[in-house]
Amino acid sequence: MCAAALRTKFRAEHGTTSRLYQLIAATAGAYFINRAKWNEKDFEEGCSMIEEAEDPAAEVADRLWRAYAPYRRGRGTAGDLDAMLAILMLAAFAEEKGQAEGDFVKRWKRASAEAAVGFSPVAELRGALQEAARRPDFPLPWPADLDLGSGPDDAAWTTAFVAALDRSPGLGEVAVADVCELLLQRHAEEGALPGGEFYTPRGVADLLAYLAGPRAGDRIMDPACGTGSVLAAAARYLAERGSVGDNSFEAYAVDRANVRPAMLNLALHRVSAPQVGLADPAMLLRDRNLGRVDRVLSNPPFNQRIDGWERRQFVAPPESSANFAWLQLAWSQLKEGGIAAVVMPARAAWAGGAEALIRREMVARGAVLAVIALPAYLFAGTNIAVHIWVLGRGRRACPAHRSDSVILVDARGAGRRSSERPRVLASEDVGRIAERFRLWFETPEEVDEPGFSRSVTYAELIENAGNLDPRTYLRTESEPGGVTDLSAVLADFERRNRETSELGAELAQIAGAQDQLAQNGIRCQSLSLKDVVAGEETADGRPVRLLAGPSGSLIRAQDYVEAPGVPVVMPKDISDIGFLVDDIKRISEQHAERLDRFRLNPGDVVIARRGDLGRCAVVGEEQQGWVCGTGCFVISPPGTVDSHYLAAFLRSSEAREWLDAHSTGSLALRTISLDVLGMLPVALPDLDTQRSIGAAMASFDVHERRLLDQLAAMRDMRSKALSSFLAR
Repeated sequence: MCAAALRTKFRAEHGTTSRLYQLIAATAGAYFINRAKWNEKDFEEGCSMIEEAEDPAAEVADRLWRAYAPYRRGRGTAGDLDAMLAILMLAAFAEEKGQAEGDFVKRWKRASAEAAVGFSPVAELRGALQEAARRPDFPLPWPADLDLGSGPDDAAWTTAFVAALDRSPGLGEVAVADVCELLLQRHAEEGALPGGEFYTPRGVADLLAYLAGPRAGDRIMDPACGTGSVLAAAARYLAERGSVGDNSFEAYAVDRANVRPAMLNLALHRVSAPQVGLADPAMLLRDRNLGRVDRVLSNPPFNQRIDGWERRQFVAPPESSANFAWLQLAWSQLKEGGIAAVVMPARAAWAGGAEALIRREMVARGAVLAVIALPAYLFAGTNIAVHIWVLGRGRRACPAHRSDSVILVDARGAGRRSSERPRVLASEDVGRIAERFRLWFETPEEVDEPGFSRSVTYAELIENAGNLDPRTYLRTESEPGGVTDLSAVLADFERRNRETSELGAELAQIAGAQDQLAQNGIRCQSLSLKDVVAGEETADGRPVRLLAGPSGSLIRAQDYVEAPGVPVVMPKDISDIGFLVDDIKRISEQHAERLDRFRLNPGDVVIARRGDLGRCAVVGEEQQGWVCGTGCFVISPPGTVDSHYLAAFLRSSEAREWLDAHSTGSLALRTISLDVLGMLPVALPDLDTQRSIGAAMASFDVHERRLLDQLAAMRDMRSKALSSFLAR
């Protein structure tokens, strides 16, 4: 019996507190047996583990990843993903055509046999690819010139990977597209994707496909395809309803390294002769052949700079942020009646300046159909919350009964998350959100769901300066009489307790691994900080920086504005576990654009120049576009330096003692200059070691934040418990 059926059966027959709950969870692992108290979330996690264990594709992907992972450290891995997916495609093709006469099948079998006894299969793999590519039914039209690696380390992981493919369950027993998707997911979660890569989690990609609703024969486009996950979701959506063969898929990669993985991913999802090109939004918008696509689905990079922009449809976006350039591009590519679904950072819904003007114009012209707020922690490596914008072009894209409104959905509570792994949007979450949009789109009846969705008129949106943040329109009223639901508070506290305990166990393992790393010995260069950031680019291609914040004359006291302006980071806003936002000051978007050289990007390190020297924080996606204020320095490290490692080093007692010794000012308010900071000696191990140490320190930071949140929750529970007692 499948896990879903078990879930239904045991709830119906035995309730949610029986010993059978424990028995079900026990089949997923002894991890659950030692729980002192059982609840609904325990059971859901147990059933989720059963579902994963039941999935043979997950078993195959995990086996392949475990074969590959030991060979990642200490070598360049940029081409590994291409080779891995090419081998997977070749293996699936050989499995499908296994009875056919042909040299490619023979050479594939020889490669498998060599790998099984520990010999390198690379030569036979190359030959098999070349032979297979000559066949008209091979999934890809290009010659098999893919470099499968020539070094001894490449041969080692390839041997282990091919040998793992030959074990049971094999590719003939699974959906190969699912194995491909799971391997991409593991690359993203384990930080193995090359610089510039990005991956859209399956739940988010599926939601984009359901909202856009591609039809047979449609021309479908992704102008920022990453590794192809979003168009792969569109292919799955179409395959579930018929065939993918009649559709045209058009993909463009912002990063050259994405082209081959995206092409291979789409081929493994049965997209016929997938074509992926290299492009950027400005280039695509200069194309005279706009308005030719039925559906656009995309998860473009957030908040990047854009050069060479020409105004096409709406107000020109600010050069510092291409968010609305991507939205305009998606809308401009649509033909009459076309629909686009695009992932955006949450701040795009309320940002001021030129972005507010574009947003109001898009609403006034009926270009926006829906905005859906999704929860944080959906994407590996960041806690940024995102929105999905659904756009339509022309009257045929929006039904007559919805010609003056937009549906806003607050789905921030959707999905499930265990420990610090990314939150997962389950199929039920995707279905609920998509169904709400479908009902709004297709039926004239009132479809509002209090606290979750609401149809908001253009007039109300314009009154709110074009703000499209669902939270603004879906705030729920507090309970009548102020009576506190203490059981809900207690349940939330128990959840926090459980997650904190789980994270603590993970940290113990991380600390053990770091201790082993230290015992093995770490070789470090000793460089000045100025030399560390000299003459290179950051991992995403921006210039490196070692820069002092703007002088006081550039940001005066009268320049500060009320929220939602652009935050300005001062020393008081920095802690060793992140940024403090309760009392942060803000300036207008127009003012921030004039201070563009001081704006922050993900991966930057902001360090205080006065007070507690060495106090610093790493900029994440949620701080994109903030401004480094007076009293701080900003460091944009090169691609050879891990930001979290650098921040951890700056916080170390050794670095702080050095900074104190070279500071000026009184004991109460020490300060350092940019020149002094540039002379700070930095101990710099190899990049893999930096990443290992940086990831460990970031995990400890997360745990500290969790403990502080738990303390605040305990104090809140105490206060509400007292209020509840007095209310009775």
